[in-house]
Amino acid sequence: MKTALRFSLATLVAATALVAPSAAAAAPSSTSFAIVGYEYAFTSTAGSFAGRGLGNAGGTAVWNAYVKHDPLGSNPTYVNGGSFEIATRSPSGRFDFVAGTFVYQGGTITSLPGAANCTNQKFLVSDSLQNVDTSTTSGGTGRFAVTLTHYRYSLFGHCVIYKARVDGTVSFVY
Repeated sequence: MKTALRFSLATLVAATALVAPSAAAAAPSSTSFAIVGYEYAFTSTAGSFAGRGLGNAGGTAVWNAYVKHDPLGSNPTYVNGGSFEIATRSPSGRFDFVAGTFVYQGGTITSLPGAANCTNQKFLVSDSLQNVDTSTTSGGTGRFAVTLTHYRYSLFGHCVIYKARVDGTVSFVY
């Protein structure tokens, strides 16, 4: 089992090395992506999300975000940093990446109307990105804007969140 895992990891590293030279050829062709994903880890002051995206110039992507914030409850809640990474594949098959950091207290998490009686709860999460880099550029900017939905139900008189989904856009200037 361990040998098979090592072989799989070695194969993945080798395949990545073969793709890397073509990835450095140009910045991603898309500058805006429609993204969707799910929260996979959280605390009272941070959330980690991952998902997929579709570029405005075609191509596909997978992404990951770590959003630090004040405790939820005040409206708005301020974003206090974090990171965003996206791996892209252009329509021609080229791979690349975009990475940046959230601006400290540059964004907000705002409760949207609704959510009475333990129904689904929605938030608008919006922040600017700084230090945006690709394989060929650095120092760019960006914008992250998604709707976060906490799917909830009542269990023995307690409101329980059983899933959290995000849907929105991320855009870059590099």
